[in-house]
Order: sequence, then C-alpha cells, then structure tokens
Amino acid sequence: MARPLMALTALIAAAALVAGCGGGGTDMTQGMSAEQVLAESAKRTEALTSYRFGVDVKATAKVDAGGALGGLLANPIDISGEGGAKDPGDFTLDLTANLGPGPIQANVIKVGDALYLTVLGQAIKLDVDAATVASLDATKLAPAIAGWITNPTTVGTEDLDGVPVVHIRGRVDETALAEDIGGLTDGLGARGAVKPGAAGSTGDLETGVVDVWVGQDDLLIHKVTADVVSKDPLAAATAVKAIDLKVSATVSDFNAPVEVTAPSGARSVDLDSIAGLLGG
Repeated sequence: MARPLMALTALIAAAALVAGCGGGGTDMTQGMSAEQVLAESAKRTEALTSYRFGVDVKATAKVDAGGALGGLLANPIDISGEGGAKDPGDFTLDLTANLGPGPIQANVIKVGDALYLTVLGQAIKLDVDAATVASLDATKLAPAIAGWITNPTTVGTEDLDGVPVVHIRGRVDETALAEDIGGLTDGLGARGAVKPGAAGSTGDLETGVVDVWVGQDDLLIHKVTADVVSKDPLAAATAVKAIDLKVSATVSDFNAPVEVTAPSGARSVDLDSIAGLLGG
C-alpha cells in the first residue's frame, strides 16, 4: 500500500511545483517594453466581443461652455457604477451619481445609435445626435484612458484580485486628454469649447499620472486609473480653465455573454432639460 501513497504524494508535489512556478499561465509580457505592452493590450482589449466593467469618476471642472455641458459641470461630479459592454459598442451601466442636490441612482443603456437613462423607474431616451452616441463606446473605455499615457515605464509585477499583472505608469499626454474632452464637449452641445492646440504633451498639469495594469497571462487591460489636476487653463485646451479629475476603470469576465436591451416606453428628453433636473 505504500507505493500508491508515494506515487500520489509525488504527483501532488509535482502539481504544487508547477503551480508555484507560474500559476499555470505564461507571462506574455516577458521581454516586452512598457510601450509594447500598452500597444498590444489596447489592441487585444478592443478586440474583445464583451466584458463586465466598473467605472469611477470624480471631477471638478471649469469650462467655458453653456447649455447642457455648462449645467452638468456647474457642480462637482462623482459617479461610480458597474455594467456590461458588448460589440458593436452597446452597454448597460448601473450607476450612482452625485451631480447636483443629492445622489441619483440610475441605469444608462446604449443600444445602436440610441442612449437611454432610467431613473426611479422612468425611462428616458436622450436627444443626442448619433455621432455622439457612437463615440460613447464602453468597449473602448479602458484603452481610451490608457491612451492618455506618455513616457510609460514598468513599475513592476503585482497581484490584482488574484490575477498576475504588470503595472505600468506614465505621465498624462495633455493633448490626448484634450482631444477626448473636446469630443465629449462637442457632443454635449458645446461645439468648439475645447480646441486642442499645438502645445503637445509638455502641458501645465500640476498632476497628470496614468496607471495601467495588464494581465501577464492574457495581455488584456484589467485596470486603468488617471489622476489629472490643473488649476490653470490647459495649454492644449484653453477653454478648460481648471480641472481636477480622477477616473478609474476595471475590466473582467472577458468575452462572457452580456445582455443589453432598450427599455420600453421611453420618452425623448433633450440634454438641457436633464441638466435642469440635476440642478445645473
């Protein structure tokens, strides 16, 4: 009876040794520079057909803009939520937002070229042009934030909720940030409020740091954060008079099925009306 026990013990020991030498996966980031990891992870993450995601945004901004954008930015923004996204850019997001007098719990759904907001059981179809809706692609959220990075370096390897990741950090490219802000302001009715200039990435941010965590076994973005602070107008976007922005996104359940369905009976409401409801 000793031989089978010895064989079983040897098998368990061998399995433990293999697990301890890499967790059963292959480090796909080995030998790659920070730039190479970021480029490949952005490509692979955008190629996913679906995933779950979490988002957290805290922002105080002063922008030369009226209308819906001016109303929304009249108060500090504090939004957190979780949802799912799938090709071709549809998503559903359950969120808690502090945009005015008090917290609001809502669901945001994008289906095709339509954007819906459900609050207190009431479904609203937001009157936003199709191009702006198309730009709100949650399947590109994490790569978009990671795209703000410049001069990236590898911080090291870490464990992120049980996933081995490589941690990359860099400065914020002010021009890339301004381009994204400009696209958003245009879509919210403040066309031309932010015009990225020729200042390049040598801007005047007091703080501008991007951190990206990429899976060693899958070369996918698992988490990205950005911390941006400027008390003066941005060189690359003079309409942004000041900004304090902290944003993070997490990605999980890669290619898992995600159901996104438009709410029934939604009534159309324009963005200026929404801003008024939020106390702008």
